[in-house]
Amino acid sequence: MRPVKAVDTEDKDLILGFKRGEADAFDRLMALHTDKVFALAWGVLMNREDAMDAVQEVFIKLYRSLPRFSETDNVSAWLYRVCLNHCIDRKRRVKTSRTELTDDDWERLQGHESDEPEYRAYQSEVGRVIRSAVDKLPERQRVVFILRHYRLLSINEIAQAMGCSSGAVKAHLSRATAHLRDRLTGTIVFGVGEVGRK
Repeated sequence: MRPVKAVDTEDKDLILGFKRGEADAFDRLMALHTDKVFALAWGVLMNREDAMDAVQEVFIKLYRSLPRFSETDNVSAWLYRVCLNHCIDRKRRVKTSRTELTDDDWERLQGHESDEPEYRAYQSEVGRVIRSAVDKLPERQRVVFILRHYRLLSINEIAQAMGCSSGAVKAHLSRATAHLRDRLTGTIVFGVGEVGRK
């Protein structure tokens, strides 16, 4: 994950470019944030198609709002907040069925970190077991776990998205990890040690 300051600087440059009428500025801004927004949307909605629709809606809102952005506005925080609110509203209006992500979707969330055969074998053998356990977590724990452990958002970014303190995020993450360890004990070796990371 790139340092937050570097992302913020790039965001600001692209916003300025958008305001100057640069044709590709918005596309580049979208490319920087799409995976994180998708992960947040799926973490709440647990439905791939609904999450993709939410991403589209969020970026339409961003496009319309960008002319009013100032240099001090945090694009990431704005996107996470708008996405979370949109998904919660959608969930209240429409009762959706929970569906698992495809293998391609989960690889997108995790990033293409390694092409080693052992890594691919590990994913194919235990990936579905882990996914099933994550699906059964309480909603806030599930959202926090997905956003944190698939290398998407920092603790502070998750706190911004969920409108809570970083301490609350760490507590949800700790509970989620404990639940998963309980459920997966005897099935696979599972260890997560990122709770304290920023």
